[in-house]
Amino acid sequence: MHVGAPARFTGPLLGFPKIGWLPVSVELHLARRYLLGLRRRTHIATVTLISMIGLGLGVLALVVTLSLLEGFQASIRSEIVTRATHARVIPADGRRLADPGKLASVLQEELPEVEMVEVVRGTCLVSSFTDAVPASVIGRSDALDVGLDRILANRLQVGSGEEISVISPRQRLTPMGPLPVRVRAEIARVLTPEPGSQEGSVRLPLGLAQRLLWGDTVVEAIELRDITDPWQLGDRVRSVLGPETDGIRVEGLVDLHRPLLLALAMERVMIFVAVGLMLVVAALNLLCNVAMVAAEKRVDLAVLSGIGLTPRALRRLFLLLGMGIGMVGSTLGAVLGVAISMLLNESGALPLPRGVFSFSSVPFRVEPSMVAVVMAVALALAAAASWLPSRMVALREPAEGLRYE
Repeated sequence: MHVGAPARFTGPLLGFPKIGWLPVSVELHLARRYLLGLRRRTHIATVTLISMIGLGLGVLALVVTLSLLEGFQASIRSEIVTRATHARVIPADGRRLADPGKLASVLQEELPEVEMVEVVRGTCLVSSFTDAVPASVIGRSDALDVGLDRILANRLQVGSGEEISVISPRQRLTPMGPLPVRVRAEIARVLTPEPGSQEGSVRLPLGLAQRLLWGDTVVEAIELRDITDPWQLGDRVRSVLGPETDGIRVEGLVDLHRPLLLALAMERVMIFVAVGLMLVVAALNLLCNVAMVAAEKRVDLAVLSGIGLTPRALRRLFLLLGMGIGMVGSTLGAVLGVAISMLLNESGALPLPRGVFSFSSVPFRVEPSMVAVVMAVALALAAAASWLPSRMVALREPAEGLRYE
């Protein structure tokens, strides 16, 4: 090395403290010293504390909000799996299956554990002594009696044991001319509405519904349920039917509820972006904080640069400083967010109105992957906020820091 040439620090500095048995690099040691030494400078310490609190509150708000959203969405998905159809075989063209008996036998042989129901659907006029409204009529092979869902029962002001009339748009010839097909039936039970239903429906035995809607033994769809693996049932049915799928279409659980599932995914993204703006504001505050520390330490940095600390090392120094502030704030926010979410979920502190949801209090569900994503975003924003001040420090000439000192 030439006489007078500055030494370049490229590795751990001898004599510096150690973490356990690991030597501490120059940049990490200086970043830790700067961070711990801020308490002696009240104004910078206050801004640093505000930056930590801002990042912590942003992470906390995101964790609690996403836990709340995940709790509601998990409950909705659970309701879909519990009450809705998991797969459906329908005709590709027209309204009736060409050979429902053959399809049912093939499916029953290959998938004996799956519940299978033949279904017809239509729209009829349903009337009581007080009112008459159009409603969906569902004929099912597993239905042994007549049932109304709660929506239709409230509209008609009827309950179990009372009679209703179901009037079909199909007509039949009589000595008095063509008249609509009409059936009077006693309500055996009031049912829970299907997920997404808003107009109400009446459930009939398959044979009665066929005579009412078609006048023939027509099957419009075969609905299947498998509680052990509901989300993959559609793919399993397609693989079982194989060449039998010509002229029919198989819809899985995702296909049947695609609009709802897409809305849930969009809701999560939009809420993440909206609440995540708090992290952006906190990151801008962190940028100002790191810039203030760089201005405060300009003499020290000039001396370090003069004795051999490279511009790259100076840049890493302030990146580590910003990342350290971001790590402390985001870790505290994540821990508090997880603790608050779990406490609210276990205590049921936020009750819900009865009869609106199937659960009595606001559900929270903490997903480790979700917390990891929030932490990663917070640290990425902290690194981005620290990059500009660190770059300005690396480009600064050493003589500038000593010119007026």
